Amino acid sequence: MTYSLLFPRGECSWNTGMEHVEERRTAKRTRVTQLQYYVYRLFQRNGFSILHSSGSPRHMQQNYQDGMAMVRKFGKPGLFLTFTCNPSWSEILNSMEGVQRPEDRPDIIVRVFNMKLKELLEDVCKHRIFGTVLAYIYVIEFQKYGLPHAHILLTLDSESKIRTKDYIDKFVSAELPDPCTDLRLFQIVTKCTVHGPCGTININSPCMRDGQCCKSFPKQFRDDTEENVNGYPIYRRRVTEPVQVGKYSIDNRLVVLYNPWLLKKFNAQGSGVRVCDERIHADMVN
Repeated sequence: MTYSLLFPRGECSWNTGMEHVEERRTAKRTRVTQLQYYVYRLFQRNGFSILHSSGSPRHMQQNYQDGMAMVRKFGKPGLFLTFTCNPSWSEILNSMEGVQRPEDRPDIIVRVFNMKLKELLEDVCKHRIFGTVLAYIYVIEFQKYGLPHAHILLTLDSESKIRTKDYIDKFVSAELPDPCTDLRLFQIVTKCTVHGPCGTININSPCMRDGQCCKSFPKQFRDDTEENVNGYPIYRRRVTEPVQVGKYSIDNRLVVLYNPWLLKKFNAQGSGVRVCDERIHADMVN
């Protein structure tokens, strides 16, 4: 059992700076002792039941119904965001002691991810980087290598809905940025949002199934974004000169969708954005 399994939302427990609420504060003692904190946490309260645990079929069904109720009230989601913890974030690395590595401290991993996720939701909902958000729903999962990963669906108001290919290109990119124009973004994209590589240049990639990539990479080159092809937008991937990433030559066909502003701010692996197709509903995250 690790911290991420016991407290997957990254909640903080007792700390030396935890203060009493105003009505419990005295002149001699303004801070909560460790004994007081755990007495408060362990005390049994009316209405508490240990059976109300998340993850049961009934709980998942309730989450699904809540999500579909949001669709009925606010309409279909407009954007689908993914957000994955980056173990190389400075907040994580600066908290390591001695020879510790990020995988040795899942408690720090989930706390930092939780803070970053709150900041992301504030940018999206409060600062409206994609427009006015009527509703949002998200779920956090832990990937096989232990890093938390969030799926987020955003429902935008009618004026903010993404309807044209120019609007899609404004928020979603599937191309390598110009290193002469924005070197930092280019470095992040080549490190965090390049798929594989796979296909003929690397047939041993984990995504390969029967000689084909299970994620349909590499994509086809395309001069312009097409808004609706069988319910999905197909994103612009123009022909450019390949760039060398490690021992492989990479072009736009292997770039995973991303939002330049979010990727540059959070430097997060899997910080992807894509326009929801006609068939995406809230059950994707439930």
